[in-house]
Amino acid sequence: MTLRLYHSDSTLRDFTARIVARRDTERGPAVRLDRTAFYPTAGGQPHDTGTLNDVRVRDVWDEDDGAVWHLLERGVDGDAVTGAIDWERRFDHMQQHTGQHLLSAGFGRLREAPTVSFHLGTDESTIDLDVAELSWDDAFRVEAWVNQVIWDDRPVEIHAVDEDDIHQVPLRKAPKVTGTIRVVWIRDVDASACGGTHVPRTGVVGVVKVVRLERYKGGMRVGFVCGGRALVHHQRTLRALQTASADLSVHPDQLAEAVVRLQGDAKDARRELKAAREALAVVEAERLWDAAVESDGVRRVMAYVEDLPAEQVGGIASRLAQRSRAVVLLAANDPKGLRLTCARSADLPDVDASAMLRAVTERLGGRGGGTAAHAQGGAPAAGRAEVLAALAEATDTVGG
Repeated sequence: MTLRLYHSDSTLRDFTARIVARRDTERGPAVRLDRTAFYPTAGGQPHDTGTLNDVRVRDVWDEDDGAVWHLLERGVDGDAVTGAIDWERRFDHMQQHTGQHLLSAGFGRLREAPTVSFHLGTDESTIDLDVAELSWDDAFRVEAWVNQVIWDDRPVEIHAVDEDDIHQVPLRKAPKVTGTIRVVWIRDVDASACGGTHVPRTGVVGVVKVVRLERYKGGMRVGFVCGGRALVHHQRTLRALQTASADLSVHPDQLAEAVVRLQGDAKDARRELKAAREALAVVEAERLWDAAVESDGVRRVMAYVEDLPAEQVGGIASRLAQRSRAVVLLAANDPKGLRLTCARSADLPDVDASAMLRAVTERLGGRGGGTAAHAQGGAPAAGRAEVLAALAEATDTVGG
């Protein structure tokens, strides 16, 4: 079993140890030490990084027998090693993990929402709460309580408690381990069985900020940042607000009102554009009808419409097919290529719109389908002349 130095001192940055076992893994060489200050991935907290004799430590994990293994960038000579923890990463994890204990205590105390899981992420961390609903007002209330505890600068105590005496400790939830249990205790605030690394006093956390609320697996997921991450998050958010307010020529405090006005203006503009396009579609339908060739009592409407959205071109085809003895085959522009619509009047039951469409798509390298009365499909973008030739061939061979 590896002696875990971080259990007694999470601020330890350097240490000496001896290699007691070596192993070659698919990811590279790994060593087991007689003692270590490197935290292995566990309990929602990622592993530490750093060096052993100036060789990078890429991963740290523990096994069922209590041994802690260190994955190295390359092999290390000798049995005696000097370890150095990546302090920036360790300190960040300490701030996030202690902040999580406080946040979980706050949601449990003020909202009766127990924490069921915790994940310390790269940009933000999350806790999952066993509660069906959670408002931002709830989150802000808990957040204010947590930050007051932080600013009180209370000591974060570490105690090793025998399982026979653990009932005397006001744990937030029952421990998952037996034997001697490591308890992280903030008096009158929270006591939790935890093997993670923590700051020595709550004030070192700096600040806790809730940044996300979402429903997750029947409960609520809370995203949060602490300490240095909170500062980075605030700076990033402020830059975004400053950019947006400058673009809209408003003060950041007026940004929400400006966005609401823009949404209203955009809605009005979309309504006006829709009406204009509908009017244009009526005009375009009449133009296509007048320009169509009539043969044997059947009017063949065939065109490549490039100045209207594909959806409206399809609507024009349906509109024209409502007239008597009409066969309609239209092509339109689409971001993915061509959109094709073929339709025929109800009084032309011998005309097969799907067969006509298939003739076009086979020539242009596309596909589609539908019924004998109405069919739709698509094809890769092509030149106007090529498209018109395909439409003409289909109407000549199938549309009569």
